[in-house]
Amino acid sequence: MKPLRYIATKDAKGWHFPNRKGMEAELASLPPGRYDYTIENHKKKASLKQFGWLFGGIYPQTLILLNDAGYEFTTIEEADLFWKMLFANKELLIRETGEIRLIPLSKREFLTIDHMAYVSNIRNYCQEYLGGYVEDPDPDWKKRKAEIESELLKNSLQDSKE
Repeated sequence: MKPLRYIATKDAKGWHFPNRKGMEAELASLPPGRYDYTIENHKKKASLKQFGWLFGGIYPQTLILLNDAGYEFTTIEEADLFWKMLFANKELLIRETGEIRLIPLSKREFLTIDHMAYVSNIRNYCQEYLGGYVEDPDPDWKKRKAEIESELLKNSLQDSKE
């Protein structure tokens, strides 16, 4: 038998099931017998934005720090393998929550909290052992990009006039 899985939300008013009728129909269709009923906290998978920051922000910055420390990595994939060997498939402390979590080996299995622990440990390692700081993502990157592009355009127009 395939396990039945439903996600519900509980707030001050009570439980909310997005597909309550479908769930009740499936439960009613089960044959008589004994069943395990488990309720656990639902955790979200890491998002594409989080992985975009990891591969587009964290790994490039750490690649520079690693090479400054004497490593000879040339690609983001090599930095990814280095950090996975160091932190994936291990129990890591999440300093923000005080929780210890086993980080999956595959990033496909990362929950949001796993991603947070993984990145936090990479950043702490860089600060403590590589002597560098990995910057936070810039929430106003589009505005900053537009400012840089306009400044470059302005400079190129001035150069062409001279």
